Amino acid sequence: MGGGERYTVTAAQALVEAGNDVELITHRPTSLQALESKLNIDLKDVGLRLIPDLPFHRLGDYTEGYDLFINASFMSFVPSRAKMSVLFVYFPFPVDKSPWGLLKRRVGLWLRHQLVVPEFGEGFYGLQQVGGGWYRWTAERALVHLPVVNPGKPMQVRLMVGSFRPEGCPPATVRISCSGHTLLERELSATHGNYIPLEVTIPGDATRGARATLTIESDTFNPHGGPGFEDDFRDLGVAVAKVKVMGLRHLVYDVIFERLIKEAGLRLHGIPDNLSLRYVDSYQLITPISIYVQKWLEIYWGKRGEILYPPVGVDCYDPTRPKKNVILNVGRFFSGSHNKKHVVMIDAFKRLCDKGLKGWELHMVGGVAPGKIHAEYMERVRQKAQGYPIVIHADAPFSELQRLYEDASIYWHASGYGENENRNPIRFEHFGITTVEAMAAGAIPVVIAKAGQLETVEHGKSGFLWNTLSELESYTLQVANDAATRATLQRGAIERSRVFDEESFKKRLLKLISQIQVE
Repeated sequence: MGGGERYTVTAAQALVEAGNDVELITHRPTSLQALESKLNIDLKDVGLRLIPDLPFHRLGDYTEGYDLFINASFMSFVPSRAKMSVLFVYFPFPVDKSPWGLLKRRVGLWLRHQLVVPEFGEGFYGLQQVGGGWYRWTAERALVHLPVVNPGKPMQVRLMVGSFRPEGCPPATVRISCSGHTLLERELSATHGNYIPLEVTIPGDATRGARATLTIESDTFNPHGGPGFEDDFRDLGVAVAKVKVMGLRHLVYDVIFERLIKEAGLRLHGIPDNLSLRYVDSYQLITPISIYVQKWLEIYWGKRGEILYPPVGVDCYDPTRPKKNVILNVGRFFSGSHNKKHVVMIDAFKRLCDKGLKGWELHMVGGVAPGKIHAEYMERVRQKAQGYPIVIHADAPFSELQRLYEDASIYWHASGYGENENRNPIRFEHFGITTVEAMAAGAIPVVIAKAGQLETVEHGKSGFLWNTLSELESYTLQVANDAATRATLQRGAIERSRVFDEESFKKRLLKLISQIQVE
């Protein structure tokens, strides 16, 4: 329930206020009361609809009944079949359209065909890793496309399939077919983390085109709550580790891309992004959340879109309350490439304390992402903070966050520090809602001079932007020790925050929707 959720529910609120019937769609059991409490927003007259977590093409079925469908999920490319469709883009998935990228794609597609590498199509969930292996879950129906190199000739295919169902679940009934031919049908008992070979022969009359398509059908189960599936709400069929056409070509592929350069083999499997791009084309309006996101939207997708800055509840905070010697950071605690660099900031604060900064505290606030790996990251953060005036607020309610914003004199943000923007632009702050919230409460931002932060903070006028950790520490000391600088920057921060208020967001959203041209 971070910035993306606030963006979504404020859009719902705006549409209700404009006289529409609105439903929020979710895969996870939740309540409007929980959203209202966490995000401090009134969702009166907004509906809530729980649907299964299905592959993207199947989720498109749920859009048909709507006059307007807004896809507000990060990198979930649901094909929309509503009368009008809007895609909120927090950040675009990468598609390399440079000359070098296009050449690599052409070479990759040629290799895919020559080595008969399967393409996992509709009905599969994303790639998952266990140990050194990879697999994909099916839904109840999934397609595998196989290049045809000998038209009209039968193809022998081996599928490595697992049934990872919990004890007590009935066996999975698996049916494999191609062009109307049923090639295999059998019951598959739980394989307990192992895979078994299923071998089929595609008849010659099904291999006359450029490719043959296998259809894998099975009954499904929902694993939510089971060991290892505590946060999984998908409807799952069977796990498919490999699909290979038997013969010399696959032996060559197996030696080169499964044993010698495995990462290149994964890239061969990931070449087709046409499905996602085709799904994007089902939306009449695309709204990147910042100039930074707009830039990468053009680079990756060749599309421009209309910028719709996130809504910030600037009126929730009282900037006139007396400030304390508090440095604040707000951001979810999670492991991975896009994490909020909590350890970097803790180390910087500890250095300031060791150099003589007295009477100041660092407070870090954020929700904890579910899962063991994120819990371990949270524990590392806590351990790193020990022995210094650093307070961790995990999963704090809004009332506590509001108080901390109003207490804080300085706001820190370091997302993207140490990262290469051209290589990994997604690891940077795409806008920076928490920075604007802090400014609205009268906290002075001292934030990294990267990505979305450049659009919210005016250096020397409404805060400071830093490139190095020494600059972060220097600007922090300047604010902490100079009352005149602090007063000037505080006024500038409060004024600047008003540019991104909720009313501006709502007016622009409704204006953009009113301009959609329906064919």
